[in-house]
Amino acid sequence: MTQDEVRLTREQLEKMNQLHRRELRQIKNMSEAQFQVFRKNFSFGHLENITRAEAHALLTSMLALNLQLLADLDPLSSDPARHRQTGS
Repeated sequence: MTQDEVRLTREQLEKMNQLHRRELRQIKNMSEAQFQVFRKNFSFGHLENITRAEAHALLTSMLALNLQLLADLDPLSSDPARHRQTGS
């Protein structure tokens, strides 16, 4: 691991996954006026010029990355054959 690498735990990834999902649901149900207030508290920091569409795309991208990182932590958990064998 180099100095610039960051190690994330499964718990950290799952917590961010929940946060991003919640924000995505909130954004979908907001009016534009509500979004203008919300974006000041957006989990990605102060992105003053971000639009609802951009926020939606960013969250969707972050969720996809998060799920890939979770799968990379435990490659067997994404194996359908393993789920059939263990019954999980």
